[in-house]
Amino acid sequence: MRRSPIIAPLSVANANPADVYISPVNLTANGRAHLGHAAGPFLRMDVVQRHLKRAGHHVRSGLTTDGFENHVLVRAARENIDPSDLAHGFHVEIAHDLASLGIVFDHFDDPAYGKNLQRFSNVSNALMEALSAAGSLEFRAARLPVDDAGSALTPTEERFCIGGWFGGTCPVCGASAGSFFCEQCGDHFEPDEARNPVSRRGRIVEWTDNISAFLTITRNDQLVRAWDDAAIEPGFVEIGRRYIARKGQRMRLTVPGLHGVAWNSQQFNTRQILFSYSSLLYAHSLYCGHKDAEASGTPSAFARNSDTFLIGATGIDNTIPMLVGVTGCALGQESFRQFDRIFFNHFLLLNGSKFSTSRGHVIWAGEIAQVPDISIDILRVCLSEICPEEAETDLNPKQLIDRYNAILDKIAVVFNRCTDIINAMPSSAACHVDDAMMLTLNRLYNQQCSALSLDHLRVSHVSRSVTEWLDCVDSNPHYQNAYTWLMGFSILGWPLMPRITEALWHWLGHEGHPIAACAARPSSVRSGRIPRIDGRSLTAADIDGCLPGKVAP
Repeated sequence: MRRSPIIAPLSVANANPADVYISPVNLTANGRAHLGHAAGPFLRMDVVQRHLKRAGHHVRSGLTTDGFENHVLVRAARENIDPSDLAHGFHVEIAHDLASLGIVFDHFDDPAYGKNLQRFSNVSNALMEALSAAGSLEFRAARLPVDDAGSALTPTEERFCIGGWFGGTCPVCGASAGSFFCEQCGDHFEPDEARNPVSRRGRIVEWTDNISAFLTITRNDQLVRAWDDAAIEPGFVEIGRRYIARKGQRMRLTVPGLHGVAWNSQQFNTRQILFSYSSLLYAHSLYCGHKDAEASGTPSAFARNSDTFLIGATGIDNTIPMLVGVTGCALGQESFRQFDRIFFNHFLLLNGSKFSTSRGHVIWAGEIAQVPDISIDILRVCLSEICPEEAETDLNPKQLIDRYNAILDKIAVVFNRCTDIINAMPSSAACHVDDAMMLTLNRLYNQQCSALSLDHLRVSHVSRSVTEWLDCVDSNPHYQNAYTWLMGFSILGWPLMPRITEALWHWLGHEGHPIAACAARPSSVRSGRIPRIDGRSLTAADIDGCLPGKVAP
């Protein structure tokens, strides 16, 4: 296992800053980003990114949306719109949804749009050629269903009932499933392995052999060893082991299709495009690395000889795509490298059941962020606390409202009291930190860094240090204690509450974002307006206004 970037002690400069690149799994561009998306890998990685920057490391990040995925075709067909136009429209909305919660990336692209498509095709083809050169490809026939949704004029590739058109029962856990995977247990399967197969757009009339490319890793236990190196948690390793026991170190890399990134071979009997859950998924990350290299003038973070620490993240439904598809593609060639860490999360439920756009059982990230006068920072804290890292968690609207209001009230009282005290100081007075409070801050910082360890990440525990710090100043503190508390709040709060902590950091006379090494640095400068926490309470009416329909009981 590669060692994680070192976190220096509080108030100590980072003598060996690492280069870190964060590339979470893309969002399918067939809909907007809801709180189930945001509170999972994207908020987690935003918090991790800020934590590492706070510690003095050089961190960059990239994200894409997938406009090639079959579910984009399904929705485009339903709405009678061009798939690329549909995907790009949702790409723009997803970017807004995430940014409204303060979740931002150095670059966020739609690879299926405009000039990006050629760059993405080049990267994708480079990956496939590297896999072919390394002997990691196997061409074989697989039985795929054909339905009666088309006509005699329908191209062969579009007659296959796969992806979002296909439904069935998971052969592993027996749950209702579709496409090539089961969201319930995280496993992947071929259509002919599913029980009770059905077409969601017609009737399956036959099964036809179709030749596709498959990844094959020949060295025994190579994938399992790679998972150990990436510090994959045991529950997700078990999903991967179960897949290997059933199917070996193999996974599909292409599917028949017309809408997608094509890869040509004389072995194929139909046009083939890259599979969204293996080769295409890895290509999205490679594309991000390519864009970052163009912007920075340095080699791609995914280049085989790069020393950059690579971090990926996704949900449980992408366990096999990441552990077998992406990791296998990284191991199966010599040009690109694997992630150093991959973080998985379970599903966040809404009132006890899965987020569902079709039933209106969903809260859009961009909608709740636009509720007038609420604090996005406090909302981020609440979402972080229910991040489903160890099991499914539930976003209960009433509990969210109660927790939001409790945190807001407590932080606002302490924060505004301390800023008022510092604001009332004579302009000539210098601020210094209190040694006793700094001992407490050091303990809480170490506690928070432990929760943010890249060897055992627990973003759901990060707010504990912040809430404990709220009790570390009395109701009428000396200005030195008030100043120390505000400095500590900037440091501890920044990963979760970037807006108010950056405003505070600047007001206290510091530049950029909060840096742990500067925690004890005094400053008598006050820059700009006094920062305040003045957000109002969250109400049930606010939540109801964010819903396409009424929350299911």
